[in-house]
Amino acid sequence: MEKIRRYEFEGVVLEIPLRYDTLSQMYIEEYPDFVSNPVYTEQGRPVLFIGEDACDDAETDSGESCPDCASCRYCRPVGSHTWIGVCVHEKHRCGAKAKC
Repeated sequence: MEKIRRYEFEGVVLEIPLRYDTLSQMYIEEYPDFVSNPVYTEQGRPVLFIGEDACDDAETDSGESCPDCASCRYCRPVGSHTWIGVCVHEKHRCGAKAKC
């Protein structure tokens, strides 16, 4: 039986497979490619891997550019122990100017 971790947030249900890593002796989450296979919340907001390179619209609270989504003020992590988040920038919302 495959091990999974289930996340439910903002109308989205994700089942993330877990892979056992023999080096660390821990289970590691195998995140999907949200760029190639986008997932959106019920409000049309994109789900993302927060370790991705930041987009051109990313900025910190102080207005500086960001190296990744995790440091962007528009990124909302879905939990405290996951690398999954939701982008709340209106420009990226499905149905706004984004393709979905």
